[in-house]
Amino acid sequence: MSKEKIGGIEFNIEKMISLKPDLVLAPGSTADTVKEGLQQLKDAGITVVVVNDAQSFEEVYQSIEMIGQAIGEPEKADELVDSMKNSFAELKKKAEAIKPEEQKSVFVEVSPAPEIYTAGKNTFINEMLELIGAKNAAGDMDGWPKVDPEAIVERNPEVIVTTYGYYTEKPIEQVLARSGWNNVKAVKDQQVFDLHSDLVTRSGPRLAEGAEELAKAIYPDVFK
Repeated sequence: MSKEKIGGIEFNIEKMISLKPDLVLAPGSTADTVKEGLQQLKDAGITVVVVNDAQSFEEVYQSIEMIGQAIGEPEKADELVDSMKNSFAELKKKAEAIKPEEQKSVFVEVSPAPEIYTAGKNTFINEMLELIGAKNAAGDMDGWPKVDPEAIVERNPEVIVTTYGYYTEKPIEQVLARSGWNNVKAVKDQQVFDLHSDLVTRSGPRLAEGAEELAKAIYPDVFK
């Protein structure tokens, strides 16, 4: 069954009100920019819940529990959180086989050149890398910084993970063909992988699946 689209970042308030929803979930990352629209929904008697812009596993759990409470399904939310925690625990257990000196340096690209952004410390991607026994090549940076290509070459990561293949053609080939990157370990050893953004860059319940995909790409022999 097809569902009517009422907007993206900019949405049709009048249309939303006319549909008489019981609940509207708004992402915290855009709540400030659509503050007036959300207030209109509230004034129309519609319940609005702003879901936090989760930057850690713990904050993801909180978001899931918040939504569970809002829709009257707290037990299902708890089950989902428990499932995620169990999946993470299994990955962490397997990662114990990786010795400190065997941990690989990984650079994650969340947007393609020329505007290359990555995930530094205090992000769920950094938390995923630590969980599976990998070192974040941008771990000394904070949040989601833009990184100069020369700075990436200097960091010389052993693995590069791109997350934009669903909207960029041949992302792996693009990285391998970058000028001046011939001696970067990840390029030289053909250790460049593309994972779907929905699994690794969206702070939701699929992060457990994303962490597993990351692990299999970086350490295929450990995470079979």
